[in-house]
Amino acid sequence: MPPSTTAPGHGGSSPSMPPIKLPPRRGRWLLAALLGLALLAGGLWVVPDWLAGRDCGGAELTERDGECVGVSDGSPAFLPTGEAAEPLTERFREVQRLIRVENTRVADDGGAAVKVGLLSTLTPDDRAPHAPVRVLHALEGAYTAQMRANHSRQLGDPAPQIQLMLANAGSRHDKWEPAVEQLVGMTDDAAPLVAVAGLAMSSEPSRAAAARLAEHGVPLVGASASADGLNAETVPGLVRVTASNTDFVTALRGYVRGRDDLDRAVLVHDTRAPDLHVSTLTEAFRRELAEELGDNPDQPFQGTTIGESAAPALFQAAVQNVCATEADMVLFAGRTADLDAFLDSLHSRPCRDRPIVVLFAETGPVIDESEQEQLVASHITVVQASAMDPAWAVDGGANPAAPAGFADFYAAYTSHLPQEDDPAAALADGYAVANHDAVAVAVRAVRVTHAAAPETALTPGRVTDALFLLHLDNAVPAAGGTLNFAIERRGDPGGKPVPVIESPPGPTRPELYVTPFP
Repeated sequence: MPPSTTAPGHGGSSPSMPPIKLPPRRGRWLLAALLGLALLAGGLWVVPDWLAGRDCGGAELTERDGECVGVSDGSPAFLPTGEAAEPLTERFREVQRLIRVENTRVADDGGAAVKVGLLSTLTPDDRAPHAPVRVLHALEGAYTAQMRANHSRQLGDPAPQIQLMLANAGSRHDKWEPAVEQLVGMTDDAAPLVAVAGLAMSSEPSRAAAARLAEHGVPLVGASASADGLNAETVPGLVRVTASNTDFVTALRGYVRGRDDLDRAVLVHDTRAPDLHVSTLTEAFRRELAEELGDNPDQPFQGTTIGESAAPALFQAAVQNVCATEADMVLFAGRTADLDAFLDSLHSRPCRDRPIVVLFAETGPVIDESEQEQLVASHITVVQASAMDPAWAVDGGANPAAPAGFADFYAAYTSHLPQEDDPAAALADGYAVANHDAVAVAVRAVRVTHAAAPETALTPGRVTDALFLLHLDNAVPAAGGTLNFAIERRGDPGGKPVPVIESPPGPTRPELYVTPFP
């Protein structure tokens, strides 16, 4: 089901009273104050966490529009906001408590240590581009990498030890300045910050944050930001563990051209700026599937997740036009929440008796098994290029189809974290894997350059140079593939598997695409 388009906190209404619509986030403080006065008059002081003002709880954190931004060692914890995110609050606290405990252990040991930052959207809300549960999984994956780095030799010799610093750039990555400035300031610490991982979103603010780090010589390993050009080609020292949008679409092109029944496509794309993910995915679809698009006109829409006050995406007219083109494929360039709304409209399309394939790209699978029966009834197949295949986590991570490094990651993930969910279900969205791999690549670069000159002080510049030595015998056995980084790929990973996932699944699994190296 698509997410509600009602503002967070809408709790229903009686038949005689119109529904209450919450104002934008800046207006919530006034509403909270008014409610507080009303509750005080009744002898009650109960205001939901998502409505109450935030106490950032630390001199180094900054409150901006209800979000605590800046850098933390795990205390105080960054928390999600919104009514739907409330059940995850304690799990957010717990994983950050574990990170703080490990950071404290490393500091107390007094041995050689460095800091690695995790720059991400750590205070998500119900309408953010990355849902709170994905951000939780991102934190879990990063912590798993820290523990593997410090307590095993799977990411190289366990020296220097790693402190993981959590840098919140805001729910839409648009409040990044305090976090980045603090990270840069840590490069002179006794345990210096030498690299940053994360970068969850492909957006102009994300690129600006990466550029600011680059100005100070701090390397950045992206986790799930896949926009073309968001790499070392435009930002020195920026590499990433995810495939690019062109790689994703290349995998989809191979799928399309391997089927005789697919030959006519129409492009449905988000026009709401700024969203580098959508704009570069749109261009990749146009370039790589130009033959299938022919002269069919584009079907634009206004997306809902980058802007905080976005109206619901409306698709009825686009769906009618899709039917008019007699296309057998839709190339959907948008974000997951808008895909859900588009599929809802597609279920009631005028040409419902004609099968249609929707092509999409995202870090992890987006279609739940509960939705597949309706897709079958509506003759819809969603075909997604992904960074993660849920099948990898089957059989306790021992699936032979999984990348070589996945089993060791799975074992560490399940041993270092309390498992409230089925691990396979928690890993399915791909965000634990992506953020684990981003931290793991940063750690491998640290360890490679330290081993080459153990008596020389570690600096961000040395780690930047080492990133482009992570290939051949120094390739990273990451959870999402054995990753190679070379100058020729401009910071994009070589050897990265890109599964193509069908929902509902077909009789045979599509051929696996692997990014080229060099």
